[in-house]
Amino acid sequence: MATFCPGGSFPSTPAVTIHPNGNAAKCLDVRGAVFADGTAVQIYDCNGTGAQKWEIQRGSTKVRLASTNFCLDAGSAPASGVRLKIWTCYDNLAAQSWYYTDDKRIALENAGQCVDLPNGVLTNSNQVQTWKCTDNDVYQIWTAT
Repeated sequence: MATFCPGGSFPSTPAVTIHPNGNAAKCLDVRGAVFADGTAVQIYDCNGTGAQKWEIQRGSTKVRLASTNFCLDAGSAPASGVRLKIWTCYDNLAAQSWYYTDDKRIALENAGQCVDLPNGVLTNSNQVQTWKCTDNDVYQIWTAT
């Protein structure tokens, strides 16, 4: 079955900001707006820049920095306490295979690890991490708007 795309291309996922536990003043952010492999992903005051625009959808998803080929990456050995970064997007790479749950957690597929705000600290530059997914953990709730 073919998909008809009137504009000649597939529709893109709209860019959103991702907020910790619904806090609209804070955003998931690429440190210093440096779009390069290994740049830290942190929490920062929302400022409307491209460093805070992401593409994410419910269910299986990549978490891609909008209009780039960089994805949220958990590294080669995901575990509790591993700090997150961006890396060039690759298909079928476990470190970039996420699942955005109905209860607003961003979970690394088949790994039992979720995007986590360390100690719930909202201070600018606090680098986000993976941590064991835990029900009702408010440090693992991320709202895309």
